[in-house]
Amino acid sequence: MLFMGMPKPATFCTLLLLLHTCCLYQVAGQSYAREKVTIVGRHVTLKYIFSQIEAQTKYYFSYPPEVDVNRTLDVRFRKAALPDVLNAVLKDSYTWKFDDRSINVQKAPLPMGPSLQPLDISDTPKLIIGKVLDETVIIGYGTTTQRFNTGNVTTVKGDFIAGQSGTNLLMALQGRVPGMLITQTGGVPGMAMKVQIRGQNSLVNGTQPLFIIDGIPYNPTLTGGLGSQIWGDKASAFNFINAEDVESIEVLKDADATAIYGSRGANGVVLISTRKGQPGKTQFTVNVNRGFGQTSRKVKLLNTQQYLTMRREAFRNDGVTPTERNAVDLLKWDTTRYTDWQKQLTGGTASVTNAQASVSGGNKSFQYLLSGHYRKENTVFPGKFGDTRGGIHFSASSSSTDQRFNATFTGSFLADKTSLPGLDFTSQIMLPPNAPPVYLEDGSLNYAWLNPYIALIGPLFDANVKNVLGNVGLQYRLLPGLVLKTTMGYNWLTGKSETILPIEMYAPALRNGRTGSLHKYDYEAISRIIEPQLSHVYQAGALRLETVVGGTIQGYNETRENINADGFKNDLLIRNIRYADTVYGKTEGASYRYVALFGRTGLNWKNRYLLNLSVRRDGSSRFGPRKQFAIFAAAGAGWIFSEEPFMCHLRRVLSFGKLRLSYGTTGNDQIGDYQYLDQYNDVSGSYQGVIGLKPSRLFNADFAWELTQKSEAGLELGFLKDKILFSASHFIYRSSNQLVSYPLPDITGAGSIIGNLPAVIRNTGWEFTLSTRYIRNKKLEWASSFNISFGRNKLVHYPDPTISILGATGFVEGEPLSQRYVATSMGVDPATGTYLFADANNHPVPAEKAVESLSVNSVPVCFGGWQNSVRIGRFQLEILLQFTKQQGINTTFDPSFMPGFQQNQYAVVLSRWQKPGDVTDRQRYTQSGSLREGYKKAMKSDLGYEDASFVRCRYMEAAWLLPRKMQDRLHLHDSRVYIQAQNLFTLTSYKGLDPETQSRTAIPPLRVLSAGLKISL
Repeated sequence: MLFMGMPKPATFCTLLLLLHTCCLYQVAGQSYAREKVTIVGRHVTLKYIFSQIEAQTKYYFSYPPEVDVNRTLDVRFRKAALPDVLNAVLKDSYTWKFDDRSINVQKAPLPMGPSLQPLDISDTPKLIIGKVLDETVIIGYGTTTQRFNTGNVTTVKGDFIAGQSGTNLLMALQGRVPGMLITQTGGVPGMAMKVQIRGQNSLVNGTQPLFIIDGIPYNPTLTGGLGSQIWGDKASAFNFINAEDVESIEVLKDADATAIYGSRGANGVVLISTRKGQPGKTQFTVNVNRGFGQTSRKVKLLNTQQYLTMRREAFRNDGVTPTERNAVDLLKWDTTRYTDWQKQLTGGTASVTNAQASVSGGNKSFQYLLSGHYRKENTVFPGKFGDTRGGIHFSASSSSTDQRFNATFTGSFLADKTSLPGLDFTSQIMLPPNAPPVYLEDGSLNYAWLNPYIALIGPLFDANVKNVLGNVGLQYRLLPGLVLKTTMGYNWLTGKSETILPIEMYAPALRNGRTGSLHKYDYEAISRIIEPQLSHVYQAGALRLETVVGGTIQGYNETRENINADGFKNDLLIRNIRYADTVYGKTEGASYRYVALFGRTGLNWKNRYLLNLSVRRDGSSRFGPRKQFAIFAAAGAGWIFSEEPFMCHLRRVLSFGKLRLSYGTTGNDQIGDYQYLDQYNDVSGSYQGVIGLKPSRLFNADFAWELTQKSEAGLELGFLKDKILFSASHFIYRSSNQLVSYPLPDITGAGSIIGNLPAVIRNTGWEFTLSTRYIRNKKLEWASSFNISFGRNKLVHYPDPTISILGATGFVEGEPLSQRYVATSMGVDPATGTYLFADANNHPVPAEKAVESLSVNSVPVCFGGWQNSVRIGRFQLEILLQFTKQQGINTTFDPSFMPGFQQNQYAVVLSRWQKPGDVTDRQRYTQSGSLREGYKKAMKSDLGYEDASFVRCRYMEAAWLLPRKMQDRLHLHDSRVYIQAQNLFTLTSYKGLDPETQSRTAIPPLRVLSAGLKISL
């Protein structure tokens, strides 16, 4: 089908030329002096007034970016002459003139005079500045302002994104968006981010929000070997988006904001808009910075003497005599040697280089932007590993002379090369401190022990990824107030990775007969989308009605190819599968099709009463023929009570007040492709050279969409002319019709079947935001923004606890999904030195008699952020603190090695039991498995969890702007010198490496310091 591929260049250009020619058609009209308009409202923006004039007359506006179309006015025009209206709303600040059917507005070349004063005549407006409340907010298939928005949308501007994202764009959102929890999985370039908006709505299926970049749905995770060959499923597709190219990010949360995205909006929607060209003189901008990264936190481990004492005591406790076979560290290794493996393996310095250049400009008919970027970042590990990427971004927009037709083309290309070792060296920091050196005296690698530096030879992981994004937008005004619009998007993401295991990994004495191996993985994903839309604006007195209807046609194809090659005799030939003895592999593919019709109507009465209705009918290929389509709808209402007459006496204090309510339904189809079909797996082995198949899943055409009902109430207040803005939101989400995989008995011949489970999940919470402007004058400015979120998750109904679900365990009706029941520790038996736990009567018993009745919930109790921006003269300072209150995993317990084994331990194990009568919370050392049951139970008790709350300085930037006279002499438009810091410090009582990642084996987020220069010509 045509929409499933990119339009041919010739066809596209012909269409563009045809529409452009059509839009040049002019229709003669009456004299502008006879045009009458009616506009009534309070706090209406200049942009709104322009749109009303365009809707009620044949004229269209053109203006440069210095025209502040977001300033607000109070107006009462009833059948007023057009020139009189223009004179009233533009006088003293702007000039205007008619140019055929265009009204050209320019900045008035006059000195600043006194501010406009309200006049008593009905057609003269009162100027009111309301920049924050009246800034444009992007919503689904349209725009609005914070003042008139009935939904819950949080906007993060590009100025706060560029310097804070590192290699991943999503890092810039941490601590900034209420209700949005973003967790890093490690500090290696390219590692994934866990994203969740307002809790978990599904038992086992995906909880990722819908990400849309310039109208193109974007898959946030990489699948298969491209992302999981070495690191597990920890690679993020947002590593291939340049943060410097982002103009703004809008996070849509409630039903009013997300229901128009239907089945894809259950977990929230994130709209990412990239930078576009602006009219004005050509401007060149260069931004270069360089810095370094280091591990931000170390844990306290045993030194050599403490370690050897632990080992000897363990043998003594077990009544075992150390031998060279079971105690090589005691009898063969140098007992005076000490190596700080944290410093040796993860204590390096990662260099970071980042460069960005752009050129932009244009006029009222054509605007353009072209930018390029380069970034290189190394790791803190030994060896030459890291990530290098570069790319371009461009945007071009053209309009007809009468502004009726507009065409915009936006695109980007990014290439990324990643080179990583076969393991995270953090997993090796617990090596014995007296382990042998990694290199021999002659400089060769020491193969005499399990040397972690062997990972510098293999396995080695290399990946090359290319990402292309393209978007075309066409817009034509059919009639005043009636606009036809079409957007077409394309995304191509491809990657090739290789993992090699060379013969050199083995000790020289063992290489005879050994062979090398190679694993190759190729990945390609192509996404196409077309969304035609028709919008209409109707104005009648104090009533404004905005309507948009449209459709979506989306196609997504994914192919994966795995090739394994074994038997290489020579490492020099290991990347050429021709020289392998055995080559085998598989090719997989998946296709996804999605169609939808949608509509929305927004009503504004007197800029006081707001109503928004939206509906969407979705069709997805992920469901069977009987359940492919579903309808989702929402309603949102708002009341700006501060505009009521009875509030007049409070306006000096309460400058803005709004109540809003919303309710609606969204769905979830994140179950993967082809899940309703019969599925088969190959049988291990073969018969007479033929590999057989066995059923793994049965056909089920009746399973339907998961359904999430969202309701929300919100209060927004502005005090002291909006110098203080406060918002509070309370939400209740109810998710039902859960899609799960039921295991089947072997007698059925299949492993499982997908079906709907009548379980109900409820997420509730509160979100608060407080933004203030403490001081604002020519010399000093101080502003801050604070947000905090509280959430609770509960499994309201679970039909039968005996029902087994693949991929899910431990669900209890009436409790959070993440809640687990663990044993209660009662210390260590003073007589034997073994762990004791509580039984049903709260009496101390050994591990095998313990009762797991204590509930532990790892979901954060609350989280948020506090941002402060200070300007003193030409010096600027910005600080962002992120905080989380939560319970986390106690990583001082090693799941593989108990204290006393040939492995280093956290220093907290020094408080162990040593002799009868000792009272402590750590059992005695052992070098055998005799105490393993008690140790395992301790990990699954309250001892296995600890307070993982933290406050982290996520970002800090200090900048100095060059004096204006110096910039003028250097012919600079703008210039600044700055230093930046990410993860500068962390305040926490957590004993492990990092309270955010809570891992023993993953490098925590790095502390990155950099300095840079940004200039504009």
